[in-house]
Amino acid sequence: MAQLMKNLRENPPAEISGVKVVTRKDYTDGSVVDCATGAKSAMELSGSNVLRFELADGTTILVRPSGTEPKIKVYILTQGADSAACDANLEKYGQWVKTLQK
Repeated sequence: MAQLMKNLRENPPAEISGVKVVTRKDYTDGSVVDCATGAKSAMELSGSNVLRFELADGTTILVRPSGTEPKIKVYILTQGADSAACDANLEKYGQWVKTLQK
């Protein structure tokens, strides 16, 4: 778990499942990175081992280690015109999540 989080911090994805990462947030130190410009800013929250990737299509993916089990938890917040579009997004981004396990 620690290695996966370290890898995501040191080598953050520029895109996930073919969709550009627009903003990257690291709740450990409260940093916010605009991926297009590289500009850094700070957010109010910090102190948690959580990474947040905001994508160009409005999807947000949060990655964090479990506090009680030896696994990584990934939350995919997506939107679409209807439930079929949302399901397709979940399937698409779920494929990226599977690559994290390798």
